[in-house]
Amino acid sequence: MTSCPSDPRQPLRANDRCRRALCSRIGTSTMLRGVTVKTIPATAMTVKMLLASRSSAASTSAAASSAAAPSAASAAAAPGEAAGFTEIPIFEDEIVDFLHVNAVYFQPVPMTDGNGVEGYDLHLEADISAEENDYGFEVGGWVPYLTVDYKVIGSDGNTAAEGTFMEMSASDGPHYGANIALPNADTYTLEITIHSPADNNYLLHTDAETGPGAKSFDETKWPLVVTYEGWDYTPQEW
Repeated sequence: MTSCPSDPRQPLRANDRCRRALCSRIGTSTMLRGVTVKTIPATAMTVKMLLASRSSAASTSAAASSAAAPSAASAAAAPGEAAGFTEIPIFEDEIVDFLHVNAVYFQPVPMTDGNGVEGYDLHLEADISAEENDYGFEVGGWVPYLTVDYKVIGSDGNTAAEGTFMEMSASDGPHYGANIALPNADTYTLEITIHSPADNNYLLHTDAETGPGAKSFDETKWPLVVTYEGWDYTPQEW
């Protein structure tokens, strides 16, 4: 029977069983024929357990990722679900002077100061934001202190509804709007007339150091009017 060398630094001349025994005995790094070899004793069972552990960790990670995906999707959808309404566009992206105007409608809504929904068919809304301007309004931001009148004209030329929008805030931010009665289907013309902020005592700095550039709101020819023909309206069961 061949014996294993007593000195692990000596060249291995034993059979494979001896090599395995020597490697088990060394355990850490050693010099075998001039080459540093690091051996870690392991059995087949140890390898199986290691592979099983890695497989289990991968499965757990994949399951966690799958569970997180629907949660993220639900969170993204939550604002729309919470809003509980769909805006129906009338017109979009009308530019008049430095104002960007969109008009939409949806179901009548209750508001503060006792404004209810009884007797109304829809909530008419004008979203008015700023383009480039010298009045100090942020580009893309809502423009306050406007007086905004609306008129809905039927295909027969008669006025079906008219009034002045109120300033208000909703879940999507501030806007001009009003609940209105419009019970009949028709192809309407919507006319929106916008008056100067100066009419509501909105002031501008006029000095060179702090002013926005314009010296007066009179640099714009007020009122500004947006007229949209072809609003095909059908009463809704909200």
